[in-house]
Amino acid sequence: MDAPLLRKELFWLRRNWRAVAVVFLLAPALFGVATTSFDRTVPQDVPVAVVPADDAVTEDELQAVAGLARTVSAPRSYESLDAARTALDRERVYGVLTVGHGLYESGANVTLSLAVDGGMVTYVDPSVAVTGTLRDRAGVFPSTVTVERRIVGAQRTLPEFLFTTGLVYLLAIYAFTYVPYHLAREQRVFDRVRVESSLWALLAAKAALFAALGAAAVASMGLAGVALGYRVSVADPAALAVVGLTGAALVAVSLGVTFATRFSVAGRFVNVALLGGVVAFSNPVYPTGFFSAVRRTIAGWSPVYHATVVVRAVALKGLSPGLFTGRLLLLVGVAVAAGCWLAASVVAYERRGPDG
Repeated sequence: MDAPLLRKELFWLRRNWRAVAVVFLLAPALFGVATTSFDRTVPQDVPVAVVPADDAVTEDELQAVAGLARTVSAPRSYESLDAARTALDRERVYGVLTVGHGLYESGANVTLSLAVDGGMVTYVDPSVAVTGTLRDRAGVFPSTVTVERRIVGAQRTLPEFLFTTGLVYLLAIYAFTYVPYHLAREQRVFDRVRVESSLWALLAAKAALFAALGAAAVASMGLAGVALGYRVSVADPAALAVVGLTGAALVAVSLGVTFATRFSVAGRFVNVALLGGVVAFSNPVYPTGFFSAVRRTIAGWSPVYHATVVVRAVALKGLSPGLFTGRLLLLVGVAVAAGCWLAASVVAYERRGPDG
């Protein structure tokens, strides 16, 4: 082996160790963590509400049905049907199992009814297996038990469902890839900008530009949906506000990384890794019970997951944004924190100078 050439490679490694660490250490580690996403092929931890059909239903009957449902779902008790339906709308649960009275009475006819939201397309088919399992195991009761499945709300197609999910993820792709790349290409003019104006003025101009481009991207996607005949309200003001707020927060995070890493290659890989994490761990398509406990926990902390739920509810299901006050406040808080992160990164960049 040629010693000078080896020293040359070691010198390159020393100069680029940050990028090398991201590509060859962080990225493989994230890939390994991503394998924890799927815990089983058949979902057994999808939250399902268990609620009495009337006041005659006993606690023993509710607990017995919850025990049957536990093998194919994660039952949660609710005292009223209205509360359970509200949880269904908010995607706190993905089915409402109504229990009739008389399970322990010989000769009685009892109905167990599982209601699922027609807008939650990826759970409509799996719910057939849930009702089938309940039907098979209901023979343990002395009564005659009928298990039925009902679809509530307008039933949507899988393309319509994925379309609403794609609104948020389209902007995430732009935020972590094109926007940092575009700003990095103009780094060489930063000194002149700071003399003639300010870096903050440049960022404000970029914000106006990419806000307009983001709106154009959403409008283009909306027109495609109209042409395809999708029943999706992309132009709903609440949906647009959530998409815009989420997009702004993601751009602030990615640009903060770009300034903090001083426009290095490592920073670009960090942003790509963050994009991969958003796509892999934010549960955009399936109910949370399809995945491992680790991924369910991460999704619960992901603002992109909550944004997707709200956009889906408003644009696809026609629900009121008022049902999601907690999630909306979370998104506002994340956007403010992301803005502070960007501001701190820019201030640090300016203090150290471009070559600091």
